Amino acid sequence: MSSITVDLSQDSDDLEDLPDVFLPSQSSSQSSDVCSSTSKICLQSSKPLLNSDNEQIKSKKKKVDDNNAAKQTQKIYKPGECMKYMMVEMHPALIESWYCADVQREVTARGAKINKNSSLCDTRLVLWSRLLVPTFTSNNGMVGLTQTKQPCEHGLYIANIEEIEEQLKTRTLSQHMVQAASLAGCPLTLVLYAVKDYFKRSGRKTNRHIPKIEPIDLEMALTDLLVTAKCDTIKTNTPNELALTIAQFTKAIAEAPYKNAKKAYDEQAEFYMRGENKKCVTVAKNGDGVGMLWQQMIAVLPHSSLETSRAVCAKYKTLKSLYQALQEPNSVSNVADIGVTRSAAPGSKSRRLGNEFARKLHILFTAEDGYTPVE
Repeated sequence: MSSITVDLSQDSDDLEDLPDVFLPSQSSSQSSDVCSSTSKICLQSSKPLLNSDNEQIKSKKKKVDDNNAAKQTQKIYKPGECMKYMMVEMHPALIESWYCADVQREVTARGAKINKNSSLCDTRLVLWSRLLVPTFTSNNGMVGLTQTKQPCEHGLYIANIEEIEEQLKTRTLSQHMVQAASLAGCPLTLVLYAVKDYFKRSGRKTNRHIPKIEPIDLEMALTDLLVTAKCDTIKTNTPNELALTIAQFTKAIAEAPYKNAKKAYDEQAEFYMRGENKKCVTVAKNGDGVGMLWQQMIAVLPHSSLETSRAVCAKYKTLKSLYQALQEPNSVSNVADIGVTRSAAPGSKSRRLGNEFARKLHILFTAEDGYTPVE
């Protein structure tokens, strides 16, 4: 390194008179060490940023997956879509019987599917299951999938009277249905087929079928079944009636979770108003129809009419103007003096609105208690 000589023989406090000092440049190895250390610091500082970005991406992906799963779950229970996920479980012997010939057509026409299940405990049972989207679950450290089928909490027991004739005669139908419900694992509804044909009297002497019970015996047995076993009964007489019964039960069971959840949600509200679309007025975004709506609000009041609402709305253009007018001391008499045209014909006489209707409007717009009767 070369030496630097500075002449300080003369006293000088001026900074501009000091000589320029040039430091020697560092070697290439030293500069590379500085660059490598700098890059290490940059990489180390960028690692937390990369980790945070990855976590944000994972959280967004998880949120999207959760939203998709929620939408898929809503489809399973949503009316109109829920029938696609319903499976009707029937024994092959029952589905192939002649009185179940229309079941396949009616059920599939509504979007549900029929599964011939030979493992059912009774050949007369009709059960339902709901198809679910499998998800991953952890059980004692083992990863697995959830069940793809969810059994429904109701079933049918289809039988001819001839098949349960002995139970009806011995009055053991209630015990028989209780046992069938315990084996099925859900409440059952008894569906009797061809009731009229059983009690139909034939004029032919060669008729071998002789009813062992009377209609009164059947009614008493069904009443006892309803009271003791809490099992209701449906009577069908044709294969199409039986198929429609199964299809209606399929739809009702498919929509039951959604309707129960909706009912529980609506019961939490203090005020409920839904599905009322009578005498509605369409209001556009630009405000067209507001005047008609204000006129309709007066017209639907008790003892009001279209002519009355037109007269009130002609003087008070908005609801706010009528509300402000009713706050004045002589508001009832002023509103009562409004002239109401009796007919649309020119030159027709008008009548007063009247004190009674004006007083009702005053109570409606000024009462602070919501339970005050408008009378």
